[in-house]
Amino acid sequence: MRPPKRAMYRMPWSLNDNPIGWLEITDKCNIYCRGCYRRNLTGHKPLEQIKDEIRFFKEWRNCDNISIAGGEPLIHPDILEIVAFVRELGMKPLILTNGVRLTDDRPFLRELKKAGVFGFTLHIDSEQQRPHWKGKSEQDLLELRLSYARMIHQEGGLHCSIGATIYPANLGDVPMLVRWAGEHADLIQGMIFIAFRGAPQDAAFDYYTGGRRLEAIDVSYTVEDTSEIGITSADIYEKIKEACPEYEPGAYLGGSQTHDAVKWLLAARLVGKGNRVYGSLGPKAMELVQIFHHLFQGTYMGYTSLWRFPKIAFLALGAFDRGIRQAHVAYWRDIRRSPLRALQPVYAQSLAIIQAPDLLPDGRQDMCDSCPDMTVWNGTLVHSCRMDEWRLYGSYLMAQPHPVEEATPEPETVSANR
Repeated sequence: MRPPKRAMYRMPWSLNDNPIGWLEITDKCNIYCRGCYRRNLTGHKPLEQIKDEIRFFKEWRNCDNISIAGGEPLIHPDILEIVAFVRELGMKPLILTNGVRLTDDRPFLRELKKAGVFGFTLHIDSEQQRPHWKGKSEQDLLELRLSYARMIHQEGGLHCSIGATIYPANLGDVPMLVRWAGEHADLIQGMIFIAFRGAPQDAAFDYYTGGRRLEAIDVSYTVEDTSEIGITSADIYEKIKEACPEYEPGAYLGGSQTHDAVKWLLAARLVGKGNRVYGSLGPKAMELVQIFHHLFQGTYMGYTSLWRFPKIAFLALGAFDRGIRQAHVAYWRDIRRSPLRALQPVYAQSLAIIQAPDLLPDGRQDMCDSCPDMTVWNGTLVHSCRMDEWRLYGSYLMAQPHPVEEATPEPETVSANR
C-alpha cells in the first residue's frame, strides 16, 4: 500500500528557498545510535564558525527554522549563545537531541527557553545505547518519551516532536507509537519515523573517490545485512494506517533520481482528547499554509507553534480542502454524541516519514529532492546524511555495481561416431 502522488501536494521547497537549515555544531555524542551518520572526527565547532554557517543559511537558504543538530548539540559549551544568535537573525532554533542532557535538569531547560529555543525533536528508539535504558523495547520507552514531553510542556510555549528510526525489528511497533502519540496530542506536536538506511558493504558494489577504488569505506553507516535497509516510506505508511485509518499524508517530497520514490511523507491529523482522530489536512490545506506563510513571512514553513487547531479553520480551510471538510463532518458527529466535547480543543499533530538515501542497482544515489536537511561544508551545501564522505574523502563517494563474473562454458563434447 502506498499513497498516490496525485492525492498529495508536492512541497515547493528548493535548494535556495527551503524552510530548514541543518546546523551541525558538534560531532561528539553522549550515546551511540545504530545507523548514525556522524563519526567523532573534529569535536565541537568554534562559535564563530557556527555563526558564519547560520548567516550562510539566512542568506542562501532563506530558512524559517534552524535545526541544531550534531552529534549531540546540548553538550556543546556554547549552545545558549547559538540558540540566541539564531533568534537574533529572526529564525526558529529547533534542537534535535537524544534528551540525555535534559534529564533531571529543569534549570538548563529554562535557560534554553530564555535564550529563545523554539522547541525540541527528541530521538528515542530501541536501538540506542542509552544509559539505564539499554535493551528496552519501544513499549518500555514510552515512559521516557512521556517524561520528556511533560517536562517540555510544563515550561510552556515550546514545540515537542518525537523521532524514531524504524528497523525491521521495530516496524511492527509503529501502530502502537501512533496510538500513543494520539493519546498525548496535547503534549506532542509531531512524530517522525525515519526508515533505516546505510551503505551496503558487501560484494555488490565497489566505491570510488576521485577515480580511485576503495578497498573499504570508513563511514559509520555501512551495513552488511542489506535486508535491513529495505523498509520504505510506503511500509511505514501502511503501519500508520493500521492504527489510524483517518491518517492521510497531504504533502510529499520525491526522489532525486527516480520518478516514483516518495522520500518525505507529511501529514497533519486532527486529534481530539482521548485519541479521537477526525481526519487529516488535505493537499489544498497544505498548499495554502505554504503559500500564505511565504507571502506574509517571506519563507516556507517547516514547524509551527500553533498546534491547537482553530475551529474556525474548519470553515475557512474546509471551503478549499476536502480532508478538512471530512474532518469537520466527523467532528460535529462526535459533538452530537457528546456535546461537552465542543469545549475541548482539537490538535493538529504532524506525522512525518523520511526515507533517504537509496542506493540504486546501477550505483546512483536517490536522495531527497529539495532535501530539507542540507548542511554547510566548506562554504557549500551538502546532504547532512552523507557529509562524512566529504569529511573523510573530500567528495561524495561514487558506487559502481561489482561486475559478476560469468562462468566460462565448457566446450561441447563431440562424439567420434557423429
